[in-house]
Amino acid sequence: MKILLCTNGSPYTARALDLGARVARRAASSVDVLIVAERDREKEARQMAEATAADLEATGVPVALHQRTGRMGEEVVRQAQATPYDLVVIGSRGRRGVVRLLLGSVALHVTGHAPASVLVIKGRARDLKRFLIGSSAGPVSEHTIQFASRLARALRASVTLLHVMSQLPLAEDAVPDDLGASAEELIQRGSREGVHLSRMLDLLAAEEVVARAVVRHGLVLNEIIAEAREGRYDLLVTGAHVTPGLDARLVDDLSADILLAANRPVLMVRPECVN
Repeated sequence: MKILLCTNGSPYTARALDLGARVARRAASSVDVLIVAERDREKEARQMAEATAADLEATGVPVALHQRTGRMGEEVVRQAQATPYDLVVIGSRGRRGVVRLLLGSVALHVTGHAPASVLVIKGRARDLKRFLIGSSAGPVSEHTIQFASRLARALRASVTLLHVMSQLPLAEDAVPDDLGASAEELIQRGSREGVHLSRMLDLLAAEEVVARAVVRHGLVLNEIIAEAREGRYDLLVTGAHVTPGLDARLVDDLSADILLAANRPVLMVRPECVN
């Protein structure tokens, strides 16, 4: 896995470098570290990048340093467009509401435009040992599971596969009993959702990842955030849904909502990143 780590010398990118380097030691074949020179932080950014590179090279991971001048989000996207990466690791300030709309969000810009999966580091420092993967039927979920399982295997992490069912029948052929059923009940019944969960668990098992399925009932975003909090997961994983031609700040998108609402790292997987 080729990984891009990024810093502009700020504390939030320092956290991202630290956790990104921990991921890279287990999962990377090579690493690029991007230094984005912003205002008076160029010296701090280069020192952070060089220290990270030295640590990784000491463990046998080859590292190359790159430097760009400009705005963080835009330069990360340009670097990701110039070189094919499997994973981009960035930090998030955690801006929300009016401040985010006025000043923009580096995380939303990168996840909306970079042609790679993106790991956004936010919240307190933690090891990525427990993954929560949001899953819904369709090819996007399969790609998400396949990519996340590679990372989970490398990090020796366990996985919980979460499927959220509405409490209202959204399809004419919906079975009322399924609307309140557990994951085990859905799998045993062979329902549409149960078949999907069973298939996703098989994909994880093929990568020798310890996994289980959980079903919650209610509003998707609310239930994902509640499960993440109650289960004390280290990482949320979701498929990236991009609307071409639209600024990510203006798209009412579940993956963006998860990124903004979560208080822990979020991995947004692009389908084309799966080999």
